[in-house]
Amino acid sequence: MSQLELNDRTLILHRFPQMRDESPLQAWDAADEYLLQQTLPEGPVLVMNDSFGALTCALNPRTVWHVSDSWLSQQATRQNLALNALDDGEVHFLDSLAALPAAPAAVLIKVPKTLALLEHQLRAIRQVATPETVILAAARAKEIHNSTLQLFEQIIGETRTSLAWKKARLIYSQFTRPALRDAEPTLVWPLDGTPYLIHNYANVFSRSSLDIGARLFVQHLPENIEGEIVDLGCGNGVVG
Repeated sequence: MSQLELNDRTLILHRFPQMRDESPLQAWDAADEYLLQQTLPEGPVLVMNDSFGALTCALNPRTVWHVSDSWLSQQATRQNLALNALDDGEVHFLDSLAALPAAPAAVLIKVPKTLALLEHQLRAIRQVATPETVILAAARAKEIHNSTLQLFEQIIGETRTSLAWKKARLIYSQFTRPALRDAEPTLVWPLDGTPYLIHNYANVFSRSSLDIGARLFVQHLPENIEGEIVDLGCGNGVVG
């Protein structure tokens, strides 16, 4: 059984779909633990990219806005709230394109692997944050690069990092609203050999070009098929 030990309680947390008890994989990591060691002001919290709900559950009963594009992340969070008999009435699930609530007391970010998604999320935070909003991010130390910190500096404001702890590191960013150019919400490019323009949001796979798998499908699409067709993992919808 996976148990996360906190100062005031112990949480039982599972991945989704739930794995066998002998699996070494946990529903949280050191970056989650590092974030939860920090003191946050009273008030609602934005939690971004919470993989299996560890942050959301640990912050209960505070008002939490759980922001993720992953259906599995949302299901895992609901599962773990129920597993720990936690009230989900103050947990609000949003995707990355939804409007964020104004003036959150704090923002906790698990740094995504895609810089484009991080930029999109930081721009969204910029629209609702105040100078009093505590903005913290975390990831494995090896996943925090100069380009990561530059995004925080450019979009949010003055930024610094912590010492590494269990191979994780924190990013502290103070919202000062630095000068910033507007950016288009999608990246647009023509699909070779067709009249189509492809519009890709930040978190779509192979955002700037046609990926090799889609290219293979497009070249070998079946003909004369009647009825409904399922396009699994459709991404930006090129095949459809």
